[in-house]
Amino acid sequence: MRQSQEKIINRWLVVVGAILIQLCLGAIYAWSVFTPYLTGKLADPVNVFNFTKTQTQIIFSVGLAVFAFVMILAGRWQAKSGPRLVAMLGGIFLGAGYILAGLFGKSFIAQVIFIGIIGGAGIGLGYVCPISVGMKWFPDKKGLITGLAVAGFGFGALIWMKLADNWGHLLENLGVLMVFLIYGIIFAALVLIGSIWMVNPPEGWKPAGWNPPAPKKGKK
Repeated sequence: MRQSQEKIINRWLVVVGAILIQLCLGAIYAWSVFTPYLTGKLADPVNVFNFTKTQTQIIFSVGLAVFAFVMILAGRWQAKSGPRLVAMLGGIFLGAGYILAGLFGKSFIAQVIFIGIIGGAGIGLGYVCPISVGMKWFPDKKGLITGLAVAGFGFGALIWMKLADNWGHLLENLGVLMVFLIYGIIFAALVLIGSIWMVNPPEGWKPAGWNPPAPKKGKK
């Protein structure tokens, strides 16, 4: 009994953790802000990139494909190993992908591997956890939790795009690789913090005063 009580946390911390994770995972949809610098339409202050538009699209597409594939595997894995471990690995992979791209990502192939494959795998690992865990802690507010998770993912794309562009002018002042490096460190830190609260409630737990709705009888 004591062990079960220790596992019960303030369920709103789960929401905080979910939003932190989703904000970082949304970075995949901020990719378009890097494209003008990688294709040479805008001058990178540090390195000269001559990627074709097709190459930048390939990096993004590989990231999406790996994201989708790994997400399916992660959903099954977290059911066995628990969401915290899977979310932590998501943060490590996502952060490592961007950090490695910042250090060694001058070539197209390097960015496919680091941003597309490693970073995409990190997003796939992390994405399933906030929604799955949130739904278990908030069976009485499933729509709210799903909406917050999806909103965090979308808003994250906006934040990272704007910081790199006209809010922080990071790309203009620091260049693509340095922004990758900074973002990788931030992503790893925030997702690892958020993963602290990615734990399932004890078996049989339900919010105080809430009872599951009775199953509807089928009409004959």
